[in-house]
Amino acid sequence: MDIWRLIERDHANINQLIHEIPNALNGAGVVRSRERLLADLIDELRSHGTAIDASLIAPLRSHAEAKSLIEELAREHDNFTSQLNGLAKYDNKGLAGWLNTFEDVTYLVDQHLHRHRNELLPMARRLLSYEGISKAASTFIRAKSEALRAGGQSRQSATGPSEFFLVAAVGLAAAGAALLAWRFGLLRGTQELGRPGGRSDGMSKGQPLADLAAASAPGNRVPGEDLSKRQDQLLDEAIEETFPASDPISPKRITK
Repeated sequence: MDIWRLIERDHANINQLIHEIPNALNGAGVVRSRERLLADLIDELRSHGTAIDASLIAPLRSHAEAKSLIEELAREHDNFTSQLNGLAKYDNKGLAGWLNTFEDVTYLVDQHLHRHRNELLPMARRLLSYEGISKAASTFIRAKSEALRAGGQSRQSATGPSEFFLVAAVGLAAAGAALLAWRFGLLRGTQELGRPGGRSDGMSKGQPLADLAAASAPGNRVPGEDLSKRQDQLLDEAIEETFPASDPISPKRITK
């Protein structure tokens, strides 16, 4: 799974939370209350911002033409984060004034994500090397996992870990393990066991380990098939099975 799809799925989660919050019930007995969903939205925006900073913003800082955009995005993030934190402190989240303010703040969030899609990502595609973009996915997963874990620990003592945090943390850990195992075990093959004459597994010296992965894949390999593309597809399939947090949260999960 590449960095672009990871970001796209984060955006889908954020948009789904924004859509659910105004329709959520509120009160101590509601599992997915407006209060809990708002806390989840704040956590998701914080962890997404941390992952974007680590995976794309950090390498872009060395490019002068990215400086202005990076600074503007940072100010936008600080602005809506401050306002969302202010909304979280209101005792009564059912007031019309609270809902109006929430709509105003989430409009800023929507604009921010729009700039990600239409300005930041195209710039990253243009300025970063193939190796840099390839590395960005694993950096994104690692940074977001750490941010979610830190956020979940800080909230657990007060209200207990949220369902969103638990699902996201488990999904990211599984996806990260799959991605790192694939990158560092397959793409960086051609390792030797140090024995004269080659490997003990029957592979000739210098044969990419990617060949083994492709050979054991479901279905028959077509002669001349692009092995790199095939491995991308296999990785995507694996992560699809271990990335539940990537799917938008269903409104049906708002229950008492």
